[in-house]
Amino acid sequence: MASFAQWVLTLPPSQRQTAAYPEVSDPFADPPVDSTEKTLSKAGVKTVMSNPGPKAAVSNAQIQRAATAVAEKHPQIVVIGSVDLPSLLIFIHTFEAHNYTPNVMIAASGPDQGQAFLNKLNPANAQDIMVPNEWFGGVQNALSQVMVEDYIAKYGGTSADINADVAEAYSAGEVLADAVQATGTVDNAKIINYLHSGVTLQTVQGPVKFLSNGENPAGKAFIFQWQPNGQFLPVLGPQKQARIQAQKPHWQT
Repeated sequence: MASFAQWVLTLPPSQRQTAAYPEVSDPFADPPVDSTEKTLSKAGVKTVMSNPGPKAAVSNAQIQRAATAVAEKHPQIVVIGSVDLPSLLIFIHTFEAHNYTPNVMIAASGPDQGQAFLNKLNPANAQDIMVPNEWFGGVQNALSQVMVEDYIAKYGGTSADINADVAEAYSAGEVLADAVQATGTVDNAKIINYLHSGVTLQTVQGPVKFLSNGENPAGKAFIFQWQPNGQFLPVLGPQKQARIQAQKPHWQT
């Protein structure tokens, strides 16, 4: 979410006075939220709600209480450490029930689920919600384009219907297949050594090169936003296709 945080700081000060950072206790979803809070608070954006730090697994009731705490504060910006679509929907439905619509809203996970996301709420309510990710159906990547064509041939629909989990799983398979072919074995230790040897592999999500801690420094991150007419577009990062809309319309029933 680093590019999102930097974008927020380009807004007029009157549009970035307050922010909330609710989390649902997840090692992947929470760190980007924590980092965003540090960046924005350092620049003068007031934190009105935050629940960082290691926590036990949370229940739906706890998520709803966190969402209610956010809605009662009415921050202009809300950055959600959601772990999946169901957890995000709790926030959305709670915000709706309290007649609270943030001006700017981004979630760690959930909006990247394509048609599955739109099927769970009024498509008009998806508008302007953002999410970070490394893949979308229109990415200019030959491997990705072949995968998209194969997926549509089997399941129908369009590239916009394919959620990012498909590309992530497919990329994991590509990396494993390349490692097995290169080492000539399925021995886990040899595959790990190969993947940490500095080799760069190509996947539907782009290049992959693993550091010793598993980080992929070759990966390129996007920020996506749902825009009118159900368009899911990259608005920050490489291959940016649209400008961010910074005033979310009120929830519709």
